[in-house]
Amino acid sequence: MQVAKLNVNTYVEAIEQSFKNNANHLALRYREGGEDFKTMTYAELEKEVRVIAAGLAAIGVKPKDHVGLIADVGHHWTSANLAIQLNGAADVPRGTDSTGPELAYIIDHSGADIVLVYNGEQVKKIEAGLKKYKHKVKKYIVLNSDHTAKGANIMTLNDLKEEGEALIKKGGKALAEFESRASKVSPSDLSCLVYTSGTTGEPKGVMLTHGNFASQMRLMPTVLGVGNEDSGLTLLPPWHVFGRIAEMMFISVGASLTYTDIKHIGEDLRAVKPTYVPAVPRIWEGVYNKIIGNVKKQGKEPIFNKFKTAALKFNHYTSMLTGKEKRPRKRSLFSAIGARIVGLLGALLWFIPKKLGDVLVFKKVLAATGGNLKASISGGGALPSYIDDFFRAIGVRILEGYGLTETSPVLSIRLPNRLIPGTVGPLVAHTEYKLIDLEGNDVTKIPGAKGTLHVRGPQVMQGYYKNPKKTAEVLTPDGWFNTGDLVIMNHSGEISIVGRSKDTLVLVGGENVEPTPIEEKMKESPFIDHVMLVSRAFGEDQKVLGGLIVPNLENLGEWCKANGVGGNPASWIKDAKVNALYRTEINKYINAENGFKNFEKVGVFALLPKPFEQGDELNNTLKVKRHVVNEKYHKLIDEMYKAAK
Repeated sequence: MQVAKLNVNTYVEAIEQSFKNNANHLALRYREGGEDFKTMTYAELEKEVRVIAAGLAAIGVKPKDHVGLIADVGHHWTSANLAIQLNGAADVPRGTDSTGPELAYIIDHSGADIVLVYNGEQVKKIEAGLKKYKHKVKKYIVLNSDHTAKGANIMTLNDLKEEGEALIKKGGKALAEFESRASKVSPSDLSCLVYTSGTTGEPKGVMLTHGNFASQMRLMPTVLGVGNEDSGLTLLPPWHVFGRIAEMMFISVGASLTYTDIKHIGEDLRAVKPTYVPAVPRIWEGVYNKIIGNVKKQGKEPIFNKFKTAALKFNHYTSMLTGKEKRPRKRSLFSAIGARIVGLLGALLWFIPKKLGDVLVFKKVLAATGGNLKASISGGGALPSYIDDFFRAIGVRILEGYGLTETSPVLSIRLPNRLIPGTVGPLVAHTEYKLIDLEGNDVTKIPGAKGTLHVRGPQVMQGYYKNPKKTAEVLTPDGWFNTGDLVIMNHSGEISIVGRSKDTLVLVGGENVEPTPIEEKMKESPFIDHVMLVSRAFGEDQKVLGGLIVPNLENLGEWCKANGVGGNPASWIKDAKVNALYRTEINKYINAENGFKNFEKVGVFALLPKPFEQGDELNNTLKVKRHVVNEKYHKLIDEMYKAAK
């Protein structure tokens, strides 16, 4: 297999090179109306995309237009997106779980007058939402070709293809003009206008160019070692930039891509045997919980934990031996030699137990991934340390990356040959950085200093569409972007994310607290599914941290049954014995022995009556939307602190 090294300046160049070089390779594997997979080669995908692209040109799409694309992960989204790109237009993407008002705002603000939607239901939502705007959609194209939506401005994908075939057959000036569009796309042209709500206010349209995406295409396949014989398995939402760049990477190098979903991911891993699986941390947490649940049911938890401990010990000492550790500052020569000696002795001590675990236990677990997995790629949020440790122990390499929508998205990623726990790897090539502390001081050159990360590079957005005020808040005229993330850069260049500067909680004593490390540690409890820390009630800063906890109802239910607590989840969370359990769990994980300061301890907490849900408390990458939770439970937060007085 040859790892691709793409020399491209635009996303369109990457698409056309892949079509040319990989015609007979398997491109896509997908389900449509059944359980069996359908497939498409790159030659077939090219034919499909060109007909759709010609159809878009025939109905009036022009270069630099903004075209709505409301669909989820799958071949419809891919072919429609590529067709938009070949026209030199920019897609305005969103998922089908978006609300009508949200979609209407995005379509009105972007000026998209042609919108591709997965099904007719999306048309109804958008049209209802657009009643408050003057903007009108000239044409909807229903990608799954159903006829549930009627209207003079509605056509199916099959109708669009007929328009494209007619344009191609007719030839002449119109066809020549269409076929010239791809070659005229420049790096500064918009490829995508993706809206992100951030934490508050109306969605902001992030302007990402062909040059932004091309910079990622030039780097990521080489960094990850991906070539045209690799296979990817994805369920990531493609309108989210992490899902988009993963899909683009596989397609640009001519690898195969299989679309899956939560229902099928287990069987698809075994059947497809992918070499790479990109996913958000919550997916890896789900895989972890399923594996641990099966181990418990089989009564093998004690032996499994012993071998897991052995593997973690071996990994730890091997890291000391090789110098691949998370350390803010460089060791002195004497301590470095000592660390390597200790690492060597420890690695030798734990080598045999680790290898026994590989053969007797972890081999069976790895079989569930299909057996060909080179690495998994994690992004869209922080990977909990216990999840990271677990997969390293059983032999799955997780390449955790970091980035934002505004940076196309990859800023850094762990290298396959240098997996440093607790980091998201080094910054990718051609990326400059500065660290600015909370007082505004430049601490870039201070070893181990914590600061807000500012970056400049070819992946940084042009700005927020029609929003110069918001753009100026995060992007300087000379290209420096304020990520808003608090990081520590270790001595060898790897980044550790320690929180969001705007998520920092402030206690009444003036202490600044980063909630993420505390929350992630609390989630190691088998009784905690989600947690969000707070520090304000009655409109004022409080003396201690408070925690809103979503219980793991399955594990809590088993505990209640074993401890004589009857009723249902609604009554469990009010039970004194249950609340005592959670106080014990909090103290077990958040304490000085685990490295937490006294003011970082959780003084009060409340158990929530329902799980966090995607589209409500969770965003599309399953991260908690803090402003939504604060607003939704503000009365409970006040009551929680009031009861503690």
